[in-house]
Amino acid sequence: MANLDRRRINFVKRLPIDVRAQVLYLFLKEGISNRKTEQLIDALNEEDGWQAWSVIHFYGFNSKSKARFPTLTLKRIKDSLLNVNVEELEEFHLANSEEKELSSKIVFTENDGKDVFRTIKGRQGQYKLRKALVQNYRSKCGLCRINDPKLLITSHIKTWSTSSANERIDTTNAILLCKLHDALFEYGYISFTDNYEVLYSLDYDFEGQGIAKDITFTKPVRDFPSSVFLREHRLKHGFE
Repeated sequence: MANLDRRRINFVKRLPIDVRAQVLYLFLKEGISNRKTEQLIDALNEEDGWQAWSVIHFYGFNSKSKARFPTLTLKRIKDSLLNVNVEELEEFHLANSEEKELSSKIVFTENDGKDVFRTIKGRQGQYKLRKALVQNYRSKCGLCRINDPKLLITSHIKTWSTSSANERIDTTNAILLCKLHDALFEYGYISFTDNYEVLYSLDYDFEGQGIAKDITFTKPVRDFPSSVFLREHRLKHGFE
């Protein structure tokens, strides 16, 4: 997803809701180009398409979204825009890329409803979750000393695809882990007891991979991992 600078963000925020809705309607339903959109909407100047582009990308869309919503109505877009927190979107766009790690695990299904803005809301929610986890885990992996932001992952206990909308942003359903320990946890090679003792799969060759088995969990400042989600993880991966 494109990163917008403050100039483009401020431009979008100054536009009336009706104009933003028109831009999105013409792009998402009609598939009209950005340059043509600027010719059709009086409130926009013909700026080689960048004004329309800014609106489209501010709300999380890209070229793959063009003409992908044939049943969309202008009223539906406008109603949805009124429920989007613009200030939180601004914070999201201005965040550094490493702080805005957006997992490839974030894949929406039919069960997620038909909210046209669900992608940006999902990414924004994950950004806010990561921000909270970084604070809770003191910017360090819960199982080792790694503290490089680029190597830290928002690791869901109950997977994103099977979690409800609220569970996906629940800080008790996630642990801040480095990429190695995130992978071990995701594939069920490690898990945790309700007391946060690390469990190791008997089917994985830790020694052969040079992976230590003497790791301990460093508890977060607040919002400890939920025993309900941990039990689901243990059951899923055969630890009980």
